[in-house]
Amino acid sequence: MQETARGFMRTGDYDNAIIVLSRALQQNKNNLELQKDLVMSYYLKRDYTKALEGVKHLIDDDNADVVTFQIAGNVYKALEEVKECEKVYKKGLKKFPKSGPLYSEYGELLWSAKDFTAIDYWEAGIKQDPGYSGNYYNAANYYFYTTDKVWSLLYAEIFINMESLSERGAAMKQLLLQGYKE
Repeated sequence: MQETARGFMRTGDYDNAIIVLSRALQQNKNNLELQKDLVMSYYLKRDYTKALEGVKHLIDDDNADVVTFQIAGNVYKALEEVKECEKVYKKGLKKFPKSGPLYSEYGELLWSAKDFTAIDYWEAGIKQDPGYSGNYYNAANYYFYTTDKVWSLLYAEIFINMESLSERGAAMKQLLLQGYKE
């Protein structure tokens, strides 16, 4: 049932995904993966109220994983509840202090609020999870707009080595070239 629901999600048929996932959860109420997929379906459908109901339950679950906190953060961001989103990321980082994605997303939340301490989270993410490229991307962008171009160039080079074929990789190559010219 979960694969069927994920197929519906991939094609953008969130209503049918929700129906299938709801039926699957009737058989197995405690399945975290099914619950996450259901919340994600509501989120992608832009039914943030229902997504929020599910997220509140998920992050209190002892089995909540990093992805659970990422989904919760996305829901709170969509609802523009910055304080609650911050609480979710802090709780997630307390439970998973080596999670590069959580550091990255928390830094992005701070950056969107014009809080320049975001760089501290990206650098902590690089230190804790050097294999996650998102923190290098954000740190390179941050330092590009400061007078310290060296860190921008270093982080950009590392990011490109990790993610050279993506759209972000192409954008970072342009930033890198511009940084070297400067």
